[in-house]
Amino acid sequence: MTISVLDAERDRRGLEAFLALPSRVYEGDPNYCASGRDAVVASLRRREFAGRQLALVAVEGNGGARPLARPFARPIARLVARLSPALADPASGRPYGLLGFFEAIPGEAGAEAAGMLFAAAAAWLRGRGAGAIVGPMDGDTWHRYRLNAGPWDEPPFLLEPYNLPGYPALWQANGFRVLASYSSRRIDDAAAVAEHLGIHRRQALAAGYRLRPLDARRFSRELGLLHELSCAIFAENFLYTEIPRAEFAAVYAGARPLIDPELVWFAETGRGEPAGFLFAYPDHFRAVASMRGGRGPLARLRCLRELRRGRPAAVNFKTVGVLREHRRAGLGAALVAQGYDTALRKGFRSSNHCLILEGNPSAALDAGRGRLLRRYHLYQLAGGADPAGSIGRGAA
Repeated sequence: MTISVLDAERDRRGLEAFLALPSRVYEGDPNYCASGRDAVVASLRRREFAGRQLALVAVEGNGGARPLARPFARPIARLVARLSPALADPASGRPYGLLGFFEAIPGEAGAEAAGMLFAAAAAWLRGRGAGAIVGPMDGDTWHRYRLNAGPWDEPPFLLEPYNLPGYPALWQANGFRVLASYSSRRIDDAAAVAEHLGIHRRQALAAGYRLRPLDARRFSRELGLLHELSCAIFAENFLYTEIPRAEFAAVYAGARPLIDPELVWFAETGRGEPAGFLFAYPDHFRAVASMRGGRGPLARLRCLRELRRGRPAAVNFKTVGVLREHRRAGLGAALVAQGYDTALRKGFRSSNHCLILEGNPSAALDAGRGRLLRRYHLYQLAGGADPAGSIGRGAA
């Protein structure tokens, strides 16, 4: 078998193969939550990466000039290399090289093609002056990044990174090593966590802070506040880049039907100044997965049908953040306590603490009741200096 590599930006056949690959990789997998075609194309065409990226797809070919002209020429791996316009490797002062959108079919052909794409992407990035090369990251930490490293014995939750179990070994076989690790933990006794954290909420309220839920009547304005707070709280986080408010709104506006305003909380000072926030949401994974990446009437109908079948089993605690000047007040714990009280009132008895960076203080917000659900890794291509980035502590 001959493997041919196409440019997914400049070759229409390459783009079609690029977009078609996930359907082949995850065929029949009930745990795969497909991204819509339009969303993937829009992400590939983000203006900040114009002229700063190389999108590649490897296909089975016959060695001819037109590998997709024959029906048996099928996509087997894909990868996008991006030169970051905002992030500089502190060890060299050069822009970071980012690798994202990775997929590969299982087996020898997928592994061989992945090796070809990794080599081509690294050479392209280094030829354009990149410093450290990291991934998987689809451009920034606001979009898809990290590999899911399992364990795989429990189903995914909504917005969790998902990939084939063999991907971590495939990256490591191509010279990548773990740069940062994350984990998600499952809490089966939400009431115990609520009781443990309750003192922090009482103390915060006694100190003059106020907690209020998201106002659904002002959804757009509330999204703007979440964007403003996120930019201020996480600005020092490793590999963080700011995105425009319009792009932030686009990321979250489509999820509005899945957001319960009573599970998103803001902390304010006695003068009404914002101090922090909690973003939690019901785990409607099955409803979103039922859409199969579509956005049309039939996809929405399938989603609504799943939403009506019953309440999801868990609440996902995705993000808690506190402004630097308020981090000694226990507001992170107070916000999580408030989220748990609300979840219990709504009938939820379990939760997921999602995607916590190893060593971050927010890991302690499970009150010691959490059990490991999953691990995730971000990788760096070996041979470069270690990035000397700081790990943000916004959840303290």
